[in-house]
Amino acid sequence: MKRIHRFVLLAMVALLTVAIVSPATATEAGSNDEAPVTTVAAVPEGEGPAVEAPAVEPERAEQPWTARFIYPVLILVTILLLAWLGIWYNRNIRKKYQVIG
Repeated sequence: MKRIHRFVLLAMVALLTVAIVSPATATEAGSNDEAPVTTVAAVPEGEGPAVEAPAVEPERAEQPWTARFIYPVLILVTILLLAWLGIWYNRNIRKKYQVIG
């Protein structure tokens, strides 16, 4: 196997590994879905809050740009690389050897 073939194979395996592992590691860091622990001080009798505060709904966080752009690009590049290697193999290597039968 030539040196360039080893490099292409190694690059393909590395890209495929990154494409598979990256989304998994991004979700492991994850978000804290647990509500923060709060303590409420005891209110003496007859006293209450001066103004009722409305409940605040947490804003929905957007996905980081890496999840939206980098991962699909890595997957697309990996698929294109596999397609290119298949075409290259069929055009060059297969024609080089013939089965005599």
